[in-house]
Amino acid sequence: MRTLLAVLRKDLTVEGRSRDLIPAMALLALLLLALSGSAGIRGAPSSIMVWIAVVVSAALGLTRGFGQETDQEQIQGLRMAPVDPAWIFLGKAAANFLFVAAVEVLALGAAVVFLDLPAGGRVAPLAGVLALGGAAIVSLGTLLGALLAVTRLREALLPLLLLPLSAPAVMAASGATVKLLGAEREPVTGEVVLLAAFLALFTALGMLLFEYAIEE
Repeated sequence: MRTLLAVLRKDLTVEGRSRDLIPAMALLALLLLALSGSAGIRGAPSSIMVWIAVVVSAALGLTRGFGQETDQEQIQGLRMAPVDPAWIFLGKAAANFLFVAAVEVLALGAAVVFLDLPAGGRVAPLAGVLALGGAAIVSLGTLLGALLAVTRLREALLPLLLLPLSAPAVMAASGATVKLLGAEREPVTGEVVLLAAFLALFTALGMLLFEYAIEE
């Protein structure tokens, strides 16, 4: 647990000093949503664009985060650290989740303006879906970021892999978002179960494979 907190604190400190990662992610998400609005995508079904914007901006954040560690040879320190690599993965994922969660809130608010997404709905369940969906995307993205950290084409490969592989989570999260923003109180049990399974799968894979990912 101390390893997780140390990695989380380190990543938050780096972002707090640079203050460029979250603004870049937020700007990309806002640009995608504005373009979607200008293309005529409106109403509740446009919630899928919120999640696509989240995935694309998450890919940017993950690419830059692991790229910085690789370029500054911090990855060597992760390899030599006498700690369980699984906790390092969880720490990286926790930091990435906080970055993505900030973008999610901003993207949802922007979608109300640009895409006429219905405002209101069931706030508490919606917050839960945002958290669960963001965590599911981050679990996959953090693993992919580690696997691609040492490759020269990571900036291109990570989005290309993250978008299709996260499709089940994106569809489930967008479907749940539409239901929760609607006037009818439709259940979202199926979507939540899928998101939870997706999160559990890639969190487990990340904890198992992170050691081998940073060794390559």
